[in-house]
Amino acid sequence: MTDKKYIQARDGEQNSVIYVTSDGAEFLHSGGTRAWRNNNPGNLVAAEKSGLSIGRGGKFAAFANREDGLAALEYSLKHFYSEKKLNEVFKKYAPSTDNNNPEHYTATVKKLSGLDAERTVGSLTKEELGKFMSAIGQVEGWKEGKIEPIPHARQFQVQGVDGKPLSGLRYLISFFTSNGEQKKIEGQTNNQGMTAVALSDTRTSVQLHLPRPDPGQSLKKQSSKPAGAAAKTVIAAELKTKPWYSQAFSQAAPAEDKVHDEPPRQGDIPAEPAKKTDAVPSPQPPLSTVKQAGAIQASGTQKKSDNHIQEVVKEPGVYVTWEFDTSRGSKDRLNKLPYFVAEMSGDQGKPLRNGQRISLMSNSKIREKVPFGKEVALYLGNDAKPQYRSAPLYRVRANEGLTDVVVRISEIKTKDYDVSDEVPSKPIVSGTKKTYTASLFGTTWLKFSHKFTPEEANTECDGEPQEIGAALQKIFDGDATVNGSVISLNVTKPNKKSMKIIWKSDAFQNCRDTIPMITGLTVAKAEIIPRVHPQTYKAFLKAAFELDASELEIASGWRPMLGSVLHRVGVGLDVKRIVVDDHDLTLNRSPSGADTDYMNLMTQKKRLQQKKTPTDDEKMELKKLAEQEASKRDAAAAAIHKNDKTPIREFIKKLRENNDVKQTFDPWEMDINTRDNNPATPNYMITGNEVLHRNHLHITVRDTELGY
Repeated sequence: MTDKKYIQARDGEQNSVIYVTSDGAEFLHSGGTRAWRNNNPGNLVAAEKSGLSIGRGGKFAAFANREDGLAALEYSLKHFYSEKKLNEVFKKYAPSTDNNNPEHYTATVKKLSGLDAERTVGSLTKEELGKFMSAIGQVEGWKEGKIEPIPHARQFQVQGVDGKPLSGLRYLISFFTSNGEQKKIEGQTNNQGMTAVALSDTRTSVQLHLPRPDPGQSLKKQSSKPAGAAAKTVIAAELKTKPWYSQAFSQAAPAEDKVHDEPPRQGDIPAEPAKKTDAVPSPQPPLSTVKQAGAIQASGTQKKSDNHIQEVVKEPGVYVTWEFDTSRGSKDRLNKLPYFVAEMSGDQGKPLRNGQRISLMSNSKIREKVPFGKEVALYLGNDAKPQYRSAPLYRVRANEGLTDVVVRISEIKTKDYDVSDEVPSKPIVSGTKKTYTASLFGTTWLKFSHKFTPEEANTECDGEPQEIGAALQKIFDGDATVNGSVISLNVTKPNKKSMKIIWKSDAFQNCRDTIPMITGLTVAKAEIIPRVHPQTYKAFLKAAFELDASELEIASGWRPMLGSVLHRVGVGLDVKRIVVDDHDLTLNRSPSGADTDYMNLMTQKKRLQQKKTPTDDEKMELKKLAEQEASKRDAAAAAIHKNDKTPIREFIKKLRENNDVKQTFDPWEMDINTRDNNPATPNYMITGNEVLHRNHLHITVRDTELGY
């Protein structure tokens, strides 16, 4: 399942539902049951009053996720069935007039929930209502189907001056994928003048390059000339890709709905008629016709007259690319670093284009097309949020005459900070490409990383126990004390006992190594601790309070140049030690013999798989390793949990149950997505991420504004 946030839903073809994410991407939910496709465990028809529905699939409400669907079901039961006995609910909830059997439905729910049918819905406790809803969900059916991104595509048909298709014409199609990679398709048009399909994972501009004919000649006479880089070509068209619905629907999984599973589900609220999808999928990819209107002047490709190939949908501008090199700094790729490209006017930045949203960097590269004359800059990390944008970085101008501007940024792990090195400088011009250099220091990270205030922390306390709010206030008020090489803070738990939070000096080592102003723990307390998002500390505190821990040690919070970018935007926290019931427990694990056996097998397997021409003996050895792999992996997994420390496992369990927590990595298990219903995987200490977390627990919380 995608971890993007759904904000809209609509009915698709062949019993499918189309979901739209906050960044405009579309995903097709097909197959499975209607309840799963609509994230609607209760198969509610109308859920407007709950305020949670984001659209419809068929005549049923659709929700952003299963949790919202359950919340809407709870709202419906409480507001429209509160006075009804359990054995009366389904006469209205699933009436016989809609091909249901209310008596059978009631008997099944009673059996599954174990509840007295004479009870009213309003008399149920929260736990009993949960059992009742779970039974309804089982009757309605919840079977997962397939989730596929809806592809984007564009195809061209080339016609001559006479309007007839031009076959055998060489062409070049170029476009960029969502991660900034340029794709090129070369070929010849078929007998219908059709090109290949440009298939992309996102909405992007597709350029069609065709041979440039000499004056008075047609494209057809130029068909023998290649459209490669050395050939004289023109941009015949530049258009955006469009969603290719027919392709997505053709790959949709078959539905597994029950025939009778179509009852209204909202009590006294009348069902709205299902809305038809406005767009009827085309039987072919989005197609554009490119027609030759006359000859092209050999002296250039400018549109000096109407003598050009078709209307060129092209906004003149420059591709600006910011490339980040971390080899002299953290040595970690900056994937998923939030960024926002802004058009600058003086010190003020505004969105470069309408509807622009925060994006996440991929492959340590950002690429954007900028109209001529515009000056642009980056807002990075927390600074990408509209309410924080205060430090625009790496400003450049898209000058006419250029096709590319590149800013190569080196992350440098040093305390010798020089603000002038942050400014793109030393431009090198090669043809129509201009390349600048700039630096990224620890102080630069500090500059665009938001320092949260006590007032901002207070906004996280709505609906939370008073002790959570009081503890958060103490963290962001700077109430912690410095004693030698330790920062400590005492907070009060709901049972009125005290809990101590400790940050030792080495928790800030990366900050001291890279930021000149971090001269000691007093400065670290004021400048580093508050850069962790209050929601991160809140999740940590809630789990610790529920466990009744007496002391916890934080190994690391915000830092500029170590590990993933999660710590650098304040949504990551590392826990090293926990004290519960006088048991002082350190989160640490050394490899067992079974671990070592499995690691050695995987290392040997990887070495053999990398051989281009393995010998017969090596092939035989690889086969033996494959036969042993499963048993050695199972032995390693079993050995991992022999040394489980119950309070630590309980602490991690409570974190995973918190909806604000997205990930937990620890010496025993790795849970990359706590909400995907997949169990955590054992930490075999093989991958880099597994080895990194052999001696601490990492917590990642969600920040939907930043895309996490």
